[in-house]
Amino acid sequence: MIGNVQLFGLSNLGPEDSMLKPTFRRYVHIALALCLGLAFCSALIPTVLAQDSAANPGSIRQALEQQIGKRAKLKLVSGQDLEGKVSEVGNEVVIVDELTGMEFFGATVRLDQVAAVIVRKK
Repeated sequence: MIGNVQLFGLSNLGPEDSMLKPTFRRYVHIALALCLGLAFCSALIPTVLAQDSAANPGSIRQALEQQIGKRAKLKLVSGQDLEGKVSEVGNEVVIVDELTGMEFFGATVRLDQVAAVIVRKK
């Protein structure tokens, strides 16, 4: 405030209002710390996801190779379930025969589309 005129809706802080300055600075520091924390966490997420997807195709293939000739349920990336007898596992696809509910049908599924292999343990 210059005389009786306010600039930008703000007035000069007098000695009685000096306690407002540290409070405002504290909020600025907290906001800055939160922004830096979010930036750090968002930088880590792609690294964690990349490690998970990098190990996935080989482990899926190994799990399917152990189930050749046995029944297994495949959980696909799309969310669909496919259950049947695993007959062959290649480098890029798995062949499933005797599908549950469609015993006279078979399916060929790309390995990168398989999210999980569900098997019965005794």
